[in-house]
Amino acid sequence: MTTVLDAPKMAGTVDAPLLRIGQLAARSGVTSRNLRFYADAGVFGDLPRSPKGYRLFPVRAIQWVRVLRAAQASGFSLDEVQELLRALRQDSTPCAHVREALGGKLHQLEVKLNEIRLLVDILKVTLGTPDGQSSELGCNLMEILVTEAARLPARAETEA
Repeated sequence: MTTVLDAPKMAGTVDAPLLRIGQLAARSGVTSRNLRFYADAGVFGDLPRSPKGYRLFPVRAIQWVRVLRAAQASGFSLDEVQELLRALRQDSTPCAHVREALGGKLHQLEVKLNEIRLLVDILKVTLGTPDGQSSELGCNLMEILVTEAARLPARAETEA
């Protein structure tokens, strides 16, 4: 465990002020409980501790929390957020890493959006079909759904 006495100085200042978790919670709008969860998950990297064992956060952790909240709202997983924050803390050119991560997330969301649009179209076609009896399934809507579902991209089957 790193204590304040042997903790590295925060970049950019001689004696940068450190915040306890309650202070960070008050300034960031995130509960202490959630901050503790994020810290335990390693999202904020290695944090120094006070002689009594309290976590201490640099003032810039307020910005880290803003990034965390924005990234999660944009669909990033906690692991992906951790990578973004690591780049911001350690990378000499974080924008390249951030641009790559944002581009990757955009691509994932575009793929998912196209799948959702196709699913909506399949359901509209199916629901636009009048009810009727079918010889095999007993309902022609199910036969239309089965036929339309063939338009979906093949997915790897998972084992139970």
